[in-house]
Amino acid sequence: MTANANLEARLHAVLDQLPGGVCAPGWRLLYANAGLRALLGIGAKLTGATDAAGSPPAEALATWLGQGALEGFDGHGDAREDAKQRGRLLFRHGGGSTYLLHWWEAGAPDEAGSEEGNGEADTGDGSGGSHAALRCFTVQELPPGGLEQAASHSLRELDNVLESIHDGIWVIDGQGVTRRINRAMERIAGIRACEVVGRHVSEPLREGRFKTCVTLRALETRHTVTLFDDYSNGKRCLNTSTPIFDADGKVWRVIAAIRDITELENLQTKLSNLEVEALAYRLRAQGLEGETASGLLGQSLLVQRVRQDIAKAAQAEAVTLILGETGTGKSLAAKLIHDMSARADKPFVAVNCGAIPPALMESEIFGYEGGAFTGAARGGKRGMLELAQGGTLLLDEIGELSLPMQAKLLHVLDGQPIYRVGGTQPITADARLIAATNKPLDRMVAEGRFREDLFYRLRVLCVEMPPLRERRDDILLLAWHFLRKIGQETGTTKRLDPRTEQIFLAYGWPGNVRELQSVIQSLLTLCERQNILPGDLPSYMREAAEELPEPAAPRESMTSAVERLERDMLSSALAETGSTYKAARRLGISQSSVVRKAKKYGLHTAGAPGWTERIAAAPGREK
Repeated sequence: MTANANLEARLHAVLDQLPGGVCAPGWRLLYANAGLRALLGIGAKLTGATDAAGSPPAEALATWLGQGALEGFDGHGDAREDAKQRGRLLFRHGGGSTYLLHWWEAGAPDEAGSEEGNGEADTGDGSGGSHAALRCFTVQELPPGGLEQAASHSLRELDNVLESIHDGIWVIDGQGVTRRINRAMERIAGIRACEVVGRHVSEPLREGRFKTCVTLRALETRHTVTLFDDYSNGKRCLNTSTPIFDADGKVWRVIAAIRDITELENLQTKLSNLEVEALAYRLRAQGLEGETASGLLGQSLLVQRVRQDIAKAAQAEAVTLILGETGTGKSLAAKLIHDMSARADKPFVAVNCGAIPPALMESEIFGYEGGAFTGAARGGKRGMLELAQGGTLLLDEIGELSLPMQAKLLHVLDGQPIYRVGGTQPITADARLIAATNKPLDRMVAEGRFREDLFYRLRVLCVEMPPLRERRDDILLLAWHFLRKIGQETGTTKRLDPRTEQIFLAYGWPGNVRELQSVIQSLLTLCERQNILPGDLPSYMREAAEELPEPAAPRESMTSAVERLERDMLSSALAETGSTYKAARRLGISQSSVVRKAKKYGLHTAGAPGWTERIAAAPGREK
């Protein structure tokens, strides 16, 4: 019992340190602990005595609250009676101190009055015996400036968060008035905050700033709305608007999070380009750089496009058609597609359809059984399709196939089993087919020399190899590469004279990369000097270069040419429009620039002598 008494005494001592008590309506004190009595300057008894001002102690709390201002917040009431059961009040005392009051309703007393020994007493006005709700409360003094400092810190923190978000933020209140937008929203929509803040959100909608008012829909429907929205600057965005409700269930704010979809599309494009680059690095890692350099070396846009097409074709299993002139590297492109595909560890078999007689083409591709024809091997022979099982079969110069053979190839492309010549056992072919040709297949289809159905069946994926004359930026790069590569093989070191390089650039290269490689090999073998001069080139290359017209020497400097063009454009605009304002609008410059440049070039402007006559003589001038 002694221990419990000591614990109770210590608990009362702790509770008395925080001012608190119980009051009736009108802040009439019914109970005050030691901390509250010290704050109010009253004694332990609340009845039968008066303070220094002559007021009863039960009125001390109401008197003290009357010396300042009470403010309610968080929707929890004010200084008057409140129907809610709990709340918080901010009290700013006239002496400069600030207090926080926490209160909660505790029900009505059963009896009017209490014993005086514990500080409880009847109010003396008969209210103690009523069934009005009692209010328990505590009073906590805030440090000087603490509330303002905390509020200011919270606002700065909120500002930093909103302005650092990459997505746009648009906030409206319960009446649809824009309260705030962040910098990202200004960037995305091409507007400034001062143009929309304080205005109803429907006003910029009517002005054409955007097509759909998603925030207003969320305000009207009272739930989250997600829609696409298009802005006047061409941006397409995804808008998610979410309403926020107050304690009464009314919409207090609507916050829209707006993401620029055009940025996502750009990121997707960049990702696709990075994937292509990754495939290129994979190609180099597999030791194929030498083969690439022999035909696909270059930095021109055409070569970069071919690299991308090859990388994309390697990721598919569809039939691929490679088009291009002779010597452009069609066979190399087919090998690269195979080496970059999932079939890289399987066979790559190439068949030149133009080098095999038509009578032997079927047996070469499909194979034959023993004794199928005179001279056939006794054990038969596997065809190219069987040799390429699981890998890739290249049919080079496919335009040379006969029409009967084209029909049989179409049968294979349709997924039908194949049969060896003279055989009856079906064979399932599992080989990817790549076809290449330098012939115009579409023209051959029109002339009846190539099957139309086979043409469309082959042209699922198409890679076009550009001729060397269309990628002149790569000519010298390829020439230097072949000089180094062939020179290392033969143990010779030579270089091209600058005049020789100019002939290389001027020549048409009808044989493309293959011809360039042959010319370099010939020069390294036949030229005795280290510096290859124009006289060392084949005669047909020198003659082709001599037929080209000599470049005309410039007759004036670039500065004078620019000034002459500027003077002519300005003179024409002034003569045809009739005013410096209209001339400026036509030329896309400011009016002051027109006046300054006209004075520089001695041109007449409106009001100057001779201006009227010159304008009248100008045909078709603007009215």
